[in-house]
Amino acid sequence: MRKCLHVQQRLVGCELLRDEPGHMMTLEAFNGESGFERRYTVQGDQQTHWKWPVIKSRAQLEYDAWLYAHFYRPLCISQLRKYLTKEKKHVMARVKPRVRVIKRYWTEAGVVQMTCLATGFYPRHINLTLLQDGQPVDKERVTGGELLPNPDGTYQMRKSVELSAEEQRERHTYTCTVTHLSLDNKLDINIGTSD
Repeated sequence: MRKCLHVQQRLVGCELLRDEPGHMMTLEAFNGESGFERRYTVQGDQQTHWKWPVIKSRAQLEYDAWLYAHFYRPLCISQLRKYLTKEKKHVMARVKPRVRVIKRYWTEAGVVQMTCLATGFYPRHINLTLLQDGQPVDKERVTGGELLPNPDGTYQMRKSVELSAEEQRERHTYTCTVTHLSLDNKLDINIGTSD
C-alpha cells in the first residue's frame, strides 16, 4: 500500500505604517501550487483570488473575514510592534556605502573596463549610476547592477562599462554617482579613462 503525503502552506503578513495598521495578506499553497490569495486593505475591504474551487459556504467565508479582522490582524500587528521595538536599532540603522572605482585593462584589445563598486551600505535600496558626460550610460552597455548581501548584513552593488580604445581617445568624462538614505547629498566620483 502506497501512502501519499500532502502539504498545505500558509503565509500571513501585515504592515505597520507610521504606527497605524496597513495592509494584511494571506497566501496559501497546496502541494507546492499556490491557489488562494486574500488581501485586506486598511479600511477592512478584502480582495480574494481563488485558483482552487471554492468549497466554503458563504457563512464560512464571512467567519474567515471576521477571524482575520478580529484575531489575525490584531495578533500580527502586536507581534510586529514587539519585533520593531526589539529590533528598532537594527531596522532603522543607516550605514553609508563605501564607494570605489576599479579599472581593468586588456592591452591586447585596447579595452578598459571601469567598475563602480558600492559596498557596506544599509538599508538595501541604493541608486548607483554610471554617467558619460553627465548623462547615464546606455543600459545596454552597463553590466552588473544586482543587489548582493554581505555577510555582515549590509549590501553591495557594482556596475561596469567597457570602453574601446577609440572611446578612450574621445576623452569623455565618466562619473559614478550614488544616492542612498545614509548620504546627505549624492556622491559623485569622477573616473579618469587614463592613468
